[in-house]
Amino acid sequence: MEIGYALSSVMTRGPDLGLLPMADAETNMMIRPTHSSARNSGFVIPRILSALVIVACVAVTTGFWVMRDRPLPGRAGETATVDGGAKPGTVGGVPLFGNWPKESPEVALVLTGQTYGFLSPCGCSRPQKGGLERRANFMDSLRQKGWTVVGLDLGDAAPPKGLAKQNLLKFRYTMLALAEMGYAAIGLGEYEFHNQLFNLLAEYTLQFANKPPFVLAANILGVQRNEKGEPIKLFPREEYFSGGPNNRAMIEAFEVIALKDKPAIGVVGVVGSEAAVKAEKLDPQFSFANNAQVLNSTLTALANHPAKPQVNVLLYSGPLAQAQAAAQAFPQFQIVVCQSPEPEPPQFPILANNGKTLIIQVGQKGQNIGVVGLYRNAAGFDFQYQLVPMGEEYLTPTDPDPEKNAAIEKNHKLLTLLEQYTAEVKKENLLAAARAKPLQHPAQIHNPAAKLTFVGSAVCAKCHAAEYAVWKGTPHSHAYETLVKRATRPGLRQFDPECISCHTTGFEYVGGFENEVKSQHLFDNGCENCHGPGSGHAQQPFNQELRASLSPWATNPQSDVKLPGLKFFQEMAAKKPLERGAVVMDPVQKQMISTVTSMCMKCHDGENDPKFDFYEAYPKIYHSEMKNAGLPPGAK
Repeated sequence: MEIGYALSSVMTRGPDLGLLPMADAETNMMIRPTHSSARNSGFVIPRILSALVIVACVAVTTGFWVMRDRPLPGRAGETATVDGGAKPGTVGGVPLFGNWPKESPEVALVLTGQTYGFLSPCGCSRPQKGGLERRANFMDSLRQKGWTVVGLDLGDAAPPKGLAKQNLLKFRYTMLALAEMGYAAIGLGEYEFHNQLFNLLAEYTLQFANKPPFVLAANILGVQRNEKGEPIKLFPREEYFSGGPNNRAMIEAFEVIALKDKPAIGVVGVVGSEAAVKAEKLDPQFSFANNAQVLNSTLTALANHPAKPQVNVLLYSGPLAQAQAAAQAFPQFQIVVCQSPEPEPPQFPILANNGKTLIIQVGQKGQNIGVVGLYRNAAGFDFQYQLVPMGEEYLTPTDPDPEKNAAIEKNHKLLTLLEQYTAEVKKENLLAAARAKPLQHPAQIHNPAAKLTFVGSAVCAKCHAAEYAVWKGTPHSHAYETLVKRATRPGLRQFDPECISCHTTGFEYVGGFENEVKSQHLFDNGCENCHGPGSGHAQQPFNQELRASLSPWATNPQSDVKLPGLKFFQEMAAKKPLERGAVVMDPVQKQMISTVTSMCMKCHDGENDPKFDFYEAYPKIYHSEMKNAGLPPGAK
């Protein structure tokens, strides 16, 4: 039987807490326990919990799901270190959890979110932060201390853009990794709706019966709209997302984590108003109900839950201001996790309700994670907080013995998952999928009659021997080999379109790199990645229009101004960033340098090359002013 909500329930709002569903949450949810096993300054938050009023008690099964202990050779938290990395268990040389009590917390909550499909750093430069492997190693190190660890994720686990098939793969392997690490629940963010939510649910939730992490979004509704896009009928979450395993809805309102001899933890997920508005535009089959009403009904269900949660966590997929409003309106939540607008999060939580509620932001792409320790006191609990950067000290150490190293990798579940991911990327031939609709290079657009294509750096070398020699001496000239021979944990990166775009020539454009069989002449980051497709110039070296197209940074063809010489860049490299800003230069040159910098930053961005400095790097590839070096007679 169809159930429709009154439309006014969606369109009205309480405080600006986001749009959330009105349906009462289930009062008979199964207890879902999670694992039980054996920057600095810890942040201490005293907390006296008020007992939740238990209106009714429903008998439920109290079996416990316990993750197997899985000590692995050489895991972080032991004695091994990585070249250039800090000693495990420290931040800036100061021990993690240094200000925490000496005894183990009752429960350690590991909080993450806004991963955006970031499975692993590319490894093209060092140091880089983040990645599921490091997170797993860190969580294992806590369990090795005898801590009980529970993982919770805010959501936005899916990438915001990219190849649809690859995005689905990333989401599946992210969920598999979270399950392996002991996550109990994950919220929904805006980017889940960029990727067709039902398709994402099919990648994990429908395939693994009653297996966490469970997807939480208490406010989501199905909706039927008229031809104008206006809602005419609403469907409750549990009905619209039915069809999950064991009659469990694919998206739940809340989850209760019951751990033997540990405090029960209630977790609620909601989609904030900003994300809700965007989600409705992306996929009109969804709508969201009133935030305040939904949180009221969900908290009532938690209060009536037989496990009697003693700590409540709100996964609020929205900005800090709205999360603060939610925390103040619903002080029953002692921990609120919300979105961070920046990759790097604040070191400490924001406090609300006279210090009784922690509002936590953990940043983006899994580069940092938050850990909350629950310590029982006479009246309730004290909370400790630690922000932990996922640096290279949490990489799985290697062993010089190939057999031992292979054993380490074989026994490491997360490394195995990552290898399975890249193997599936290869099997699905995502390189071909990514090139199904190649772009027109600007030079191809401006010179359509020339039918420009990419010819490879070896063709350039026939006339530009000196310039080619400079290129040959840079890492650009063996970029493809780096993927094939040096990229490990996982390997097979040469079949990943996200990697290959910076390690081959012209991949995203018509006539550019396709695959390792057809396009060996376009291996590596060659001349044409900066200069554009060179077939026209190779065939007509004296055609001024085609020659001009090979300097795309010269936006004004009528100007005689050229890029500064090598000495200028060397002098700029020697200056501090603030000193560079005081250097007076020709406005046209300044614009040209900005254009070249933008071209470099397509690959040398803050994620893949966090220490990239244009002025320090440019002299290493500088190859101008080589007049007539290897050119045919009469050429300039």
